[in-house]
Amino acid sequence: MNYEDEQKRALIFLERKTLVHISTTRLLPNTDKEYWFNGIILEVGTNFFIAKDRVGGQEQLILFSELKKSLEPYTEKE
Repeated sequence: MNYEDEQKRALIFLERKTLVHISTTRLLPNTDKEYWFNGIILEVGTNFFIAKDRVGGQEQLILFSELKKSLEPYTEKE
C-alpha cells in the first residue's frame, strides 16, 4: 500500500467531508478480530489521520501504516 496515496485520499475525503470506511490491522481488545469503523476524517498528518466514528463518536488516531485496505467511501448496506 502506498501511504502517500492514502494521505492524498484522506485529504480529499477530509475536504469533501465524506463518510469513509476504515479497515485496520489493529485487533479489538481481548479478541482476534480486526478493528474497523465508519466515520469522518477530522485531520490529516504526514503519517496519520484522525477520524470520528459515526456511531459512537469516538475520535481515533490511525497511522497510515495500520490500514489493511485503502480508504473508501462508506456505503450503507441494506
